[in-house]
Amino acid sequence: MNIVERDIKVAIVAGIAAFILAVVTLDYNGYIVHTDKEDQTVIETLKLMKIGLEGSTEISSKSSNKEAFCADGYLLIRPQKNKSGNEVAGLLVNSKNRPIPCSTVLPAPGK
Repeated sequence: MNIVERDIKVAIVAGIAAFILAVVTLDYNGYIVHTDKEDQTVIETLKLMKIGLEGSTEISSKSSNKEAFCADGYLLIRPQKNKSGNEVAGLLVNSKNRPIPCSTVLPAPGK
């Protein structure tokens, strides 16, 4: 069997067309998930309050109605009173979209 240059070109074009068709089919059937701008918006800005030995820090007595938890080594946050019934959580990130890691063991200060 003799393979000519035309056969190679046809095989390359057919491979590219099959790949594009597969991606379009997966996207049409919902297997490729696209993020919306709404999924990337900032819901609330959080700040870190330093607690020192020199005195107490004044904080509000009202709850923020949010709870944080550790999952797969990262800090997630969700509403405490979820009216939709679904457990919706978001990954807590810093200003550069880097996830905040969490640990169940608190290291000693200065280490």
